[in-house]
Amino acid sequence: MLFNSVTFICFHILALLLYWVLASQRLRLLVLLLSSLVFYGWYYWPGLILLSITIAINYGLSWAVSYYKKQWIFVIAILINLCNLAWFKYATFIFDNIELLLSKFIPNIQMPEINYWLPLGISFYTFQFLGYLTDLKRGEVTFEKSILHFAVFKCLYAQLIAGPIVRAKELLPQLHKKQYFNFQNFQKGFFLLIGGLCIKICTADVLAQYVDYAFGTPEELSTLHAWLSMYGFAFQILGDFWGYSTIAVGIGLMYGIVLPDNFKFPYRSASFQEFWRRWHITLSIWFRDYLYIPLGGSRTKGLIYRNLIITMTIAGVWHGAGWNFAIWGFCHGVLLVLERKLGTNKIKLKGIKLWLKRFFIFNIVCLLWVFFRAETFLEALAFFKSLLIGPYSFKISRLETLVVIIALFSLFSYRLGRLFIDHNFTKLSLTKQLLITTGLILLILGYAEAKLDFIYFIF
Repeated sequence: MLFNSVTFICFHILALLLYWVLASQRLRLLVLLLSSLVFYGWYYWPGLILLSITIAINYGLSWAVSYYKKQWIFVIAILINLCNLAWFKYATFIFDNIELLLSKFIPNIQMPEINYWLPLGISFYTFQFLGYLTDLKRGEVTFEKSILHFAVFKCLYAQLIAGPIVRAKELLPQLHKKQYFNFQNFQKGFFLLIGGLCIKICTADVLAQYVDYAFGTPEELSTLHAWLSMYGFAFQILGDFWGYSTIAVGIGLMYGIVLPDNFKFPYRSASFQEFWRRWHITLSIWFRDYLYIPLGGSRTKGLIYRNLIITMTIAGVWHGAGWNFAIWGFCHGVLLVLERKLGTNKIKLKGIKLWLKRFFIFNIVCLLWVFFRAETFLEALAFFKSLLIGPYSFKISRLETLVVIIALFSLFSYRLGRLFIDHNFTKLSLTKQLLITTGLILLILGYAEAKLDFIYFIF
């Protein structure tokens, strides 16, 4: 079930009514659990079997980690989750590369073909399991005895498929506490839901039509067309994932549950370090706390650069089973290393110098998005050829349309995003709130036919 569908809106309204009508917190949690399972199974019902088994196994593993406090039990629990993720997401990629390597020595070798589906959101809920198990081992949280609370924590439909990646200490206490209806929170949640849908449908999905054509035929692009399409994808993926995360936070608030923000205007960053503190914030924090710091973080001076590159390369591979993602993550790691080594992330700039640096960081980030978007490494190279290598051409059909869309999205998303912060929206007069919300709904209805899946669903 997609957030950007009439089916979901009807489903969400029904679940909300049931939730707030019931007085018992246990019954409310049961509504959340059943609605989450329906939401997940609607897309592809066999995925429910794997999700349910995974929840049951991790409940048992978390009990064992908490009760026995043995390192080997914790390691086994982590490996079970990693193997599950590796099998469903990376097995084909691994076998293909083994076959390619061995074919140089053993002609006609064939590795087994694996035909199965990629479970929706497996990377997200696996990381949530790993984080919970690690927090248990560190003593930062206690074992959740209630299977109902545990299951809702693991599969709350607001954030089940594409985050934010919520930690146990953030969500479980809210599930134990009975929520009382707060009109201001509900009001803000509804606005975030509408605002997120508008960003997704009216910008990301519209830009996708131009971007898909450009990356499908990179050899036909003029220089200008290639650059505009690259910028188009940068704003498409921001609108797509920021839109999803905003909807998720809005849904949570409508239930009285606070979920963490995931984006803070990342393209306004003046350093690559700042970019990763503004982009996909919950994932960045996850990698910092559960990989970068355990590797040694910045405690050992000689290993800082190694730790950064390892962390960012793995973060790249987390996004997808392909060398393009590994290269994308590795390049970000190298840039973070160079920035730290040169000290450019600590230089405080103002005025035009600050904006020039932001423009530079934005363009490097956009260039690296090419690896992220291209299907293969060769396609990425073909796109870079159109971007950077002559003969240079500035001809493009529908130039004005693409430029206007990118410009409008930049202005629109910034102004709208300011209203997402704290209670900026609810502080407005009721008339302004109604006008803004009505305008967003009309935009959604006007561009409803552009509806596409969320990009991060495949991760």
